[in-house]
Amino acid sequence: MNKNTLKAVLIGAVLLLGLAACSSDKEKVAAKPLAAVQNPATLKTVWRGHTGNGNGKSGINYAPVLADGQLYTVSENGSMVVYNAENGRVLWQKKADKLLSSGPAVGDGKLFVNDNQGELLAFNASDGAKLFTANLPNRSFAAPAYNNGIVITKTIDEQMLAFNSNDGSQIWSYEGNVPNMILQGGSSPVISDGIVIQGSADGKVTLVTLDKGQLLWQRAAAQPNGISDIARMVDIDANPLISNNVIYVGSYQGSIVAIDKFKATSIWEHRLSTRSGLALSPRALFVTDTRGRVWAFDPATGKVLWRQNRLLGRTLTAPVISGDNIVVADTLGDVHWLSQSDGHFVARVQMDKKGIISNPVADGNTVFVMSNKGAVVAYSL
Repeated sequence: MNKNTLKAVLIGAVLLLGLAACSSDKEKVAAKPLAAVQNPATLKTVWRGHTGNGNGKSGINYAPVLADGQLYTVSENGSMVVYNAENGRVLWQKKADKLLSSGPAVGDGKLFVNDNQGELLAFNASDGAKLFTANLPNRSFAAPAYNNGIVITKTIDEQMLAFNSNDGSQIWSYEGNVPNMILQGGSSPVISDGIVIQGSADGKVTLVTLDKGQLLWQRAAAQPNGISDIARMVDIDANPLISNNVIYVGSYQGSIVAIDKFKATSIWEHRLSTRSGLALSPRALFVTDTRGRVWAFDPATGKVLWRQNRLLGRTLTAPVISGDNIVVADTLGDVHWLSQSDGHFVARVQMDKKGIISNPVADGNTVFVMSNKGAVVAYSL
């Protein structure tokens, strides 16, 4: 067995252990029936569609992408469907000849996505025509990121790679560290002002230059705490956020941390465990944690503004900003609208009893949700 094959086998074993660790999360509690929303806002179903099947089996976040008035969706079975975001009309649909292992990225007139054989695939964003395939050193479960002619993807063995978006030629690579156990998934790279921000399975945040992959700085956003490998897991699975030169990072069994982009120093920190993601509005930084709680923090100080506990026991998606509200979905198939100001429930709908893992996306008061069965629904409040 060669070195690369051995590495792949080890990573596969680590992923299985990571999933077992997640399912036995000591913070997990049983979900309780939900009380009806008091005086709910009027919720309208704008349109419905369907993109493939099987997303719930893998636990991968196949979050859709909204760009130029179009909603780009993919599913594990290789289905790719692009909708007119306003009316749900299918603009094109194709079936990739591979199973897909990540959500998409869109840029430069192209759709980029990873497959389960360790490849980055590129398609024409206007008609789905296959453009190129780039080989990766291992599989990737995190959506790629695009900026300025470069597409970035991160593999499960913590290698970050940059490719020319025109022909798929590799520009640079950066190799991180892999802990003994990791959770399946992983955060996607975030690109801002010529810098790539990456959260890793060892709880570290890394900044490299977009053009050459040169290291700017690296620091721990979470410290492992415990004796066993399971207890010491501090994966950063939620995508980092950056605003006003502050980087916000959340980790599993770790903390929410605000980091100064230039000094790499911590501005504030609040201990909680998150896997799904964060959202930022002028009002607050919003976070869903692994217990099913929704938090609002003052982004400057880290002060807790409010906390919603009535979704305990539900595995929540990342929050998304929609008008004056935030929206989260859960693995029991419900979609919840909460007020940004105090976290009270504004509206709720059960979309699909098979559950929802993929993060919703929003355009103003319209929210787009994709279920584990591949149902795609646009809601307007």
